[in-house]
Amino acid sequence: MARDSAETRNAAWEAVLKRDRLSDGKFVYVAVTTGIYCRPSCPSRRPHRRNVLIFQTSEDAERQGYVACLRCKPGANSLTRAEKSIQVALEYIENHLDEPITLNSLSAVSGLSPNHLQQTFTRIVGLSPKSFLDARRLARFKLKLRFGESITRACYSAGYGSSRALYEKVAGGLGMIPSTYQRGGEGIRIRYAIATARLGPVLIASTDTGVCSVIVGKDHKVLVGNLRQEFPAADIVLDKTFHRKCLATVQSCQLEDPLLSKLSHELRCRIFQTRVWKTLQVFTRQNLTGRTG
Repeated sequence: MARDSAETRNAAWEAVLKRDRLSDGKFVYVAVTTGIYCRPSCPSRRPHRRNVLIFQTSEDAERQGYVACLRCKPGANSLTRAEKSIQVALEYIENHLDEPITLNSLSAVSGLSPNHLQQTFTRIVGLSPKSFLDARRLARFKLKLRFGESITRACYSAGYGSSRALYEKVAGGLGMIPSTYQRGGEGIRIRYAIATARLGPVLIASTDTGVCSVIVGKDHKVLVGNLRQEFPAADIVLDKTFHRKCLATVQSCQLEDPLLSKLSHELRCRIFQTRVWKTLQVFTRQNLTGRTG
């Protein structure tokens, strides 16, 4: 960043002082006394500012002969131990939804203690492991119902241990009871809005009792078509009042940890969808239908 303004360099140094993880990937800094370059969030002892150089990329630093820190692994495609552990936990959840998954089992596969995993997963993903697991199971349950499985069979194949566990987990998550969802939203009115996010347009749909769908895609018409395909028997309408709430929610949820940008687009979308879904669930029925404010 030799040609950057003093203001830019000051902002970079402030990020280093704060060990700002959200600045990871935006630049690296070099301690010229050691010849090592690091991420802004590196937990190692910070050098004096007079001994620091800022580079926009790890490649820039390496071209000047500097080497990557073994602790924070600042290379363009490198992951820290904690990041690798969270990636493993995410992939494990995706691949084992039909099995019992606990914090202890995720701890065993990720290599982090249960407490450390809980804290690190929540900080990086923006959701607790349980919240992400619940959302993925609900998505699997909905898919099974759309493919014609009975509620009982879909319940167990999605990983719910019992029908009681199913109804406890999906309460407020479907926006309707499972049997109504199975019938394509028959007799239900669904309001939807579409907002723009970094990952693409996102459609958010809600009934009077809660959010029933969050879809990320590339084309507005396709998104609406997907919603109608999911709820062929429902009365589906565009709601401009609901759009304002959706827009605010999308803006608050799209800030993501640097690790997430290294994951597949599909997994990033699933995480983002879940964050939007969980955020909107805090609204009451009146808020969701725009009857106040």
